[in-house]
Amino acid sequence: MNDNMNDPLKGISLLRDHLLPLLLRDDEQEILYWAGKDLARTYDFTSFDDIKAIMQEVSFGRLELTTQKRSTFECRLEGEIIAERLKTNNQATFSMETGFLAEAIQEVTGHYTEGTYQIMKKSDAVAIELTFDKHEHYS
Repeated sequence: MNDNMNDPLKGISLLRDHLLPLLLRDDEQEILYWAGKDLARTYDFTSFDDIKAIMQEVSFGRLELTTQKRSTFECRLEGEIIAERLKTNNQATFSMETGFLAEAIQEVTGHYTEGTYQIMKKSDAVAIELTFDKHEHYS
């Protein structure tokens, strides 16, 4: 039996990159973004360190805050799962991770937060930009 068959990352990639696009078709990115936001609501986040730990725990990858500005956070998501998904699927999306992160940041900052992502193929990473309005509070 092939040892790769026991790798849980393979199963995650199979579901994320093959089954979900087939089922969701043109609505994949939007549905997965809002699904990510909904999934994040099942956790209690009190700090950015909590967010980093939980994102790694749920196999979304290793998260690093690269830039923090007045109303934006720029993050980098990387790791084995990201590299594997990018290697095996040039159509891989990271909307679920972006939605999850946007909701988590929203909970920590108390401000409505939305996110966008960009794939950085040369470095096997995903750049995620989170924008929030300090005047719009979330409770």
